[in-house]
Amino acid sequence: MARRLVRDGAAAIVTAGGDGTINTVVNALAGIDVPLGILPLGTANDLARELGIPLDPAAAVRRMAIGTERRIDLVEVNGRAFCTVGGLGLPAACALAVEELRARCGMRAVLGRLGTSVYPAIAAATILRARRAPQRLRITLCTPTGAEERIDVMAHGLFIANQAALAAGLVLPTGSSNVDGIFELCIVRAVARTRLLGALACLKRGRPTPSGVFTVRAATHAHIESSDDATFFGDGDFLGGGRRFDIRTRPRALRVLH
Repeated sequence: MARRLVRDGAAAIVTAGGDGTINTVVNALAGIDVPLGILPLGTANDLARELGIPLDPAAAVRRMAIGTERRIDLVEVNGRAFCTVGGLGLPAACALAVEELRARCGMRAVLGRLGTSVYPAIAAATILRARRAPQRLRITLCTPTGAEERIDVMAHGLFIANQAALAAGLVLPTGSSNVDGIFELCIVRAVARTRLLGALACLKRGRPTPSGVFTVRAATHAHIESSDDATFFGDGDFLGGGRRFDIRTRPRALRVLH
């Protein structure tokens, strides 16, 4: 529908929904230079929060009508773009567990009553239930200065951050920005579950995380190889799976009304 509207001459596309809906439209319009308006009707609304778009629909419409525009970066994994935060391993399991619950009969209403508190609660439950052992990640990245760095690490997984906040307020220790032309890898190292739960509490409160849990690197391009099959999420949705992931930034690729 978005592609058809653009072909018919639409000056902008307004997406009513959450980050997953935005992700679908952004990928449908890949390479088409048309601004995107956001009516935040999802649960987390991470991109809207990052851009300062009001979560009240009427206020968001008034903001869009002003027509102020900015360009933000996208991050691409194996050819699929995302706007906010992605990742693989345990972070993907936590993010996608919410969508799996929503798909179950009768659970959507329950999750709706919980609101944004559902994210840290399900993340904690996923950490406690996790049966999968840490996996070896071999990462080759290109730093913002153009240098190449190689990392070989046992990890529970990693985040790829185009902004620091996800899940309606969990703040990663990355200081990420969606206008700087880079992304941050936040590796979740192979530590005990108690330390992971402690780190989750810090992310929820926006406090410094315990040392040794996360390793952060800035990059413009990264190639990741996993010792096991892994699921990759982005903007809260499933984006792909496998053992090899090619990740690169697309600086200022998306025009957004905000």
